[in-house]
Amino acid sequence: MRLQSLFKHVLPFILGIVMPLFNTSAQSLEGLQPGAKAPDIHLKDEHGRQQSLATLSGPNGLLLLFFRSADWCPFCKGQLVDLQGAQNAFVAKGINVAGVSYDSVAILADFAERRSITYPLLSDTSSSLIDAFGIRNPESTGIEAGIPYPGYYLIDRDGVIEKRFFETAYVNRLTASNLYSNLFGSFAIPTPSKKLDATPHVSISTIQSDTQVTPGAVVRLAVVIQPAPDTHIYAPGAEKLHYHVASLTIYPSDLYIAADTTYPKAQLMNFSDLGQTVPVYTSTTFLSTSVAAVVERRTIPLFAKDPSLQIKGVVDYQPCTSKVCFPPTSVPVSWTIGLKQLDRERVPENLQHK
Repeated sequence: MRLQSLFKHVLPFILGIVMPLFNTSAQSLEGLQPGAKAPDIHLKDEHGRQQSLATLSGPNGLLLLFFRSADWCPFCKGQLVDLQGAQNAFVAKGINVAGVSYDSVAILADFAERRSITYPLLSDTSSSLIDAFGIRNPESTGIEAGIPYPGYYLIDRDGVIEKRFFETAYVNRLTASNLYSNLFGSFAIPTPSKKLDATPHVSISTIQSDTQVTPGAVVRLAVVIQPAPDTHIYAPGAEKLHYHVASLTIYPSDLYIAADTTYPKAQLMNFSDLGQTVPVYTSTTFLSTSVAAVVERRTIPLFAKDPSLQIKGVVDYQPCTSKVCFPPTSVPVSWTIGLKQLDRERVPENLQHK
């Protein structure tokens, strides 16, 4: 099977798993939860047009992004531009996209024109919708008073909240393609894949959700392991029986943070001669994680000087056939993520938050 076809057919079963390190559990956050009825919307967009939940929603609903500001928040600006690039993929699924902040119509209009944003940006200057969703950040004061916690709500055509995606830190933002993979099991935009040198028993490829992001954006990385016919590798849990388990380890770095590796559900193989039932993988297997460039005063100049972030790790596994087990194998893996400069340009002074 060609690699492109392989990803098309197998990604839906693997990439629907949410990464816990960057994506806080919905139950642990304030605000409306999945299953609740979303409040209606009565806000103007960047063109001054009155919008509602009905006018914003597509045939299958609305993906609503709450962001801090398109004036002074560079991470929000990067996220808004990122969503623009994936907008058509969501629309193709019948889901429209929109953003909400406490910015004025004039601020949103200026940013949308400068960065060619075509989806609606809604002005909630009184934070009434932010409060209706229960996601106002109570610790924000001064010019930030009234901002929401940044995150996404997916609302169905009947106005019921299906899912929500919120970050543990305001500098970390799930990329739209990563979010899309959580919902639909494939990436929103074409993604690079790299097939590594094949071994006699297993082939390995790498794939990533995004190639260029702003620092702090959360990117999905995956390793694709394809065992040969009549070959299996051991899944987590098999170590209890002293088998060498397949694993993906991302090497630590002070330039990025990585989530724990997510492993797909294994099948159980019975070894009657040994009296054992062991979890294994016998078909195409995805081991995935999410990473984000560290955002610190120290790192931003480094990323400006060298915008290519190298993520390195290793895949370990032991292939076995029905007759023989081969020695454990370690294969180096790597990904490259281009880091774009943070957008620090503010709107004209007379329009700025003060």
